[in-house]
Amino acid sequence: MRALAILFCLALLPASAAAQERTWPIDEMAADLAYGFCPLYLAGQFSLTGPELAERGFGSTVTKQPHPRVGEMQTVSARHKDGELVFGGAAGKACTVVVSGPKRAETLARLRSNMAFMGLDFQPSPAPGPSVPGVKAETFKAPVDGQMLYIQLVETDIPVPSVAAQLFAMEE
Repeated sequence: MRALAILFCLALLPASAAAQERTWPIDEMAADLAYGFCPLYLAGQFSLTGPELAERGFGSTVTKQPHPRVGEMQTVSARHKDGELVFGGAAGKACTVVVSGPKRAETLARLRSNMAFMGLDFQPSPAPGPSVPGVKAETFKAPVDGQMLYIQLVETDIPVPSVAAQLFAMEE
């Protein structure tokens, strides 16, 4: 019955309204990527060139670059009116979401508040690696499948003001 009601309501919309694409504010998109898609990417169950990212404005060009800790990182990017997003990492090892642009404070606040949506008991933790000058990082960890899942929320002004969410698993 509910499905019929929804279909009825959609039928009442003008064709242009029913066909409009959804747009997400950049802070909401960053949190969805970090806490919805990153776990799938870490598990090897999410493609950088899939339709979920394409509908959010990400291109199909995968950029590859070496990373000292995880080997090769692969990323895709999207430019929106309220900033630029980069998504990717090293499948099975690390996932990162980077947002640059004027909504850095809003994005960081949303990343902090939406962390609980993962359903894990994240607790503040010391960073598992060395600190980097000019980079402010908050680290959290939660036990999952005999490992610790880490989330680092990182702020930097170099090369441009940005915020990143990095997810990775390590043995404790």
